[in-house]
Amino acid sequence: MTKAKICGITNLDDALCAAKNGAWAIGFNFYRASPRYISPQAAKKIISDLPSHILKVGIFIDEPANVIINTLNITGLDFAQVYEDLQVPESDKKRMILVIQASSEQDLPPQSIMQAYAYILVDAPKSSDGLLGGTGRLANWPLAHELAQNYQLILAGGLNPTNVSKAIHSVRPFAVDVASGVEKSPGIKDQVLVREFIASTIKEND
Repeated sequence: MTKAKICGITNLDDALCAAKNGAWAIGFNFYRASPRYISPQAAKKIISDLPSHILKVGIFIDEPANVIINTLNITGLDFAQVYEDLQVPESDKKRMILVIQASSEQDLPPQSIMQAYAYILVDAPKSSDGLLGGTGRLANWPLAHELAQNYQLILAGGLNPTNVSKAIHSVRPFAVDVASGVEKSPGIKDQVLVREFIASTIKEND
């Protein structure tokens, strides 16, 4: 059963909308250069008002491992989403999602690295603009399909309510992840689109 992750949450109303409509997880972006940035302190306040069943994920880019682990522990986050293999104990990696931005199989990290993490998230390949997410660009679906047969795979990259069904059919991921595809503006969700995205995901499980 494919699940839905709503990423780039910056306010309680959008978080509650995702939770009430059946999202599996929500994501908070702690990368200061992101238009969806939220401070750990603000995220902690939102987390305290959310039901326990929805997973809370923090997105970390260029942060030391000790900062990531400490933020996990003080905010109530369930997982950290990271963009590089961290030199931390395997028990910590089981609280992490490793992002892979691969255009081909040659771009993948070693199997031993991918297996160490709780989930892998396949996003659109890196581009010259340097953005690491929320770009609206599609991931490599055939590559993601191959990986989904061996890993707990979350598919991101350019998803929205109109193409998520096709993505699920093509990739068969554990979960699908959306940020820009359900927004009015960066960090502000269109709650109608959030509901439609989650409903389309759930429909594919019937």
